[in-house]
Amino acid sequence: MNTKQITAIGVGVALGTSIGTTVGAVIGNVAMGMIIGSMIGTIIGVVLSLVVYKEEEK
Repeated sequence: MNTKQITAIGVGVALGTSIGTTVGAVIGNVAMGMIIGSMIGTIIGVVLSLVVYKEEEK
């Protein structure tokens, strides 16, 4: 894990949490939205970090 990968995961989690908060506000359950958002964000973050890792390999 390098700094870029950790940053990518952080960005993904932040994105997911903000998306989740918005979704939560729409469905009327912000806490649930944030939980779902952080899960989605973690997935986004891991994917981003893998992309960064593949780019670093070249």
